[in-house]
Amino acid sequence: MVDLHQLLGEFRRFAVTMTEPFEVSNVLYQLGDAVVDVLDTDGAGVSIANADDQLEFVTATDRALTDLEVTQQQYQAGPCVEAFHRGEPVVLTEIAEQAPWQAYRDAAAASNYAAVIGMPLMVGEHRIGSLNIYDHQPRDWAADDVDAATALAEIATAYVVRAGQLARTVDLAGQLQHALDSRIVIEQAKGVLSRAHAISVGAAFELLRSHSRSHNQPIRDIAHAVVHEQLDIT
Repeated sequence: MVDLHQLLGEFRRFAVTMTEPFEVSNVLYQLGDAVVDVLDTDGAGVSIANADDQLEFVTATDRALTDLEVTQQQYQAGPCVEAFHRGEPVVLTEIAEQAPWQAYRDAAAASNYAAVIGMPLMVGEHRIGSLNIYDHQPRDWAADDVDAATALAEIATAYVVRAGQLARTVDLAGQLQHALDSRIVIEQAKGVLSRAHAISVGAAFELLRSHSRSHNQPIRDIAHAVVHEQLDIT
């Protein structure tokens, strides 16, 4: 069920941020958080297209979901890929019964995710990637769920396109590559924090996200400081 109060809050936040320069990677991380909160669902992942029009995983809201999204990237098969190529949502009430992609179906079962919406990230006919929205239980996604996810995906895509316009010396492809590069340093930071605090990689990611929110800084900047400047966060 869509949380209208939360949805309006996300719209207000996006409207304020749109007027200023921002990190593409941070917008994509925030998109995942936003859809989980608005749709009251269990997880979300974002992938974007590289120069070869292949989808590459950028972010997911938890570790188990990371493994599932990486499976889609590896095989270039799944709701994320399908939605990207079709340019329309792919809605599965029950992955185990409806997903035609064997490797993805097996990975979903292992990750304990049962339902998914694959949502293209696009403005007009221009597609830049996909958003996946997950639930642990089979879910009969309502029309309002799809509409709200579409609205959030369109806003996030507009942000990415706008980032290319604001950074006049950097084209859109460069912005997207920066987002992919951000994932690398974020993964490195998760490893550093995991070892330093003897915690799981998933818990390390939550530390990064929490620090990013509380200090109002892009998660990539926090990760870079952890890796290259020995920033210790708790």
